[in-house]
Amino acid sequence: MNKKELRKQQIEKLRDFADNEEKDREDELLLDQIMNTELLKNSQTIGVTSSLPVEVDTSKLIACLWDEGKDVYLAKAHNDANHSQDFLHYTYKSKLEKSKFGIEEVSDLDAQINDDLDLIIVPGLAFALDTHERLGFGGGYYDRFLAKHPDSKTVALVNSKMAFPTANWKVEKTDIPIQTIITPKQILRG
Repeated sequence: MNKKELRKQQIEKLRDFADNEEKDREDELLLDQIMNTELLKNSQTIGVTSSLPVEVDTSKLIACLWDEGKDVYLAKAHNDANHSQDFLHYTYKSKLEKSKFGIEEVSDLDAQINDDLDLIIVPGLAFALDTHERLGFGGGYYDRFLAKHPDSKTVALVNSKMAFPTANWKVEKTDIPIQTIITPKQILRG
């Protein structure tokens, strides 16, 4: 199956799962898992994306990070030919606006940019549990960013509908595997 078909299939599967009590339960388990990792405890600057309904909910995670005194940075995609992105400092006072992808991003013109983060929580549609390969939404924003910032640690929160035993999609040279994958049942390190 090609990536375009798999993305479409995954989005449908995740849409069906989005209004399910099981998704809420898994989101809570994923939140508990990540909040109890040494990876998170040893990180001060954390990059995250404001989640879409089909993704693992990051709103409670962000609130917990603030409660822990962590510095939170939200991803902001740029409308350029390079499909670049930055991470902007995000507090409860930050102004947000929806991007062309429907994702809330910091809109404050004076928001601090920090692209050298301790930890980045990487979103996606599908994750291979054996190789930690990721299938994103198709823009290449995260792969390009991670290639330029290899020192940041990466983690993905992966619910049961996003987890694949192995990548059944074509993996490109430019695809960057995720270092740590957290599922509701386990933590897998690459």
